[in-house]
Amino acid sequence: MLISKEMGLWCRKPNKKNNMATRSIIAKLDDKGVQAIYCHNDGYLSNNGKILDQHYANEVKVDNLIAQGDCSSLKDTIEDTIFYHRDKGDCYEGVKATNLNNETKLLEFAFEECDAEVVYMFAYGSWYVYDNSDKIGNSSYQFIELEEALYNVLA
Repeated sequence: MLISKEMGLWCRKPNKKNNMATRSIIAKLDDKGVQAIYCHNDGYLSNNGKILDQHYANEVKVDNLIAQGDCSSLKDTIEDTIFYHRDKGDCYEGVKATNLNNETKLLEFAFEECDAEVVYMFAYGSWYVYDNSDKIGNSSYQFIELEEALYNVLA
């Protein structure tokens, strides 16, 4: 796995030929902009989407998650989540949250820099999701409420 440092942004670049992971971005929008972390494994709705909806549904938990930096695998608790810095020894500067100006920059970062398939964004007290693969049946390619997407996909 290579590390890219373009425009000051660090992101793990997967080998597309041999990559079985469903990469995602987990972000928070507030009045300062967007903070985003990369999650390498299980980014699909029925895993990361469901975990975020059920276990990270308040701002304090979201802030604590993002403060840990990029993760390999999201779990129900911060303690069980596998983070690159805390659990794998990566330098924190290389995996800390990326600060972005707005949602457009978030999507550019997610899809162009990290090759993510799904973006989760906590904003206004709720989770939203943007699926680049169109697996959630949203042909307009926009953020939709995570609960709606979970209902549409898992129902």
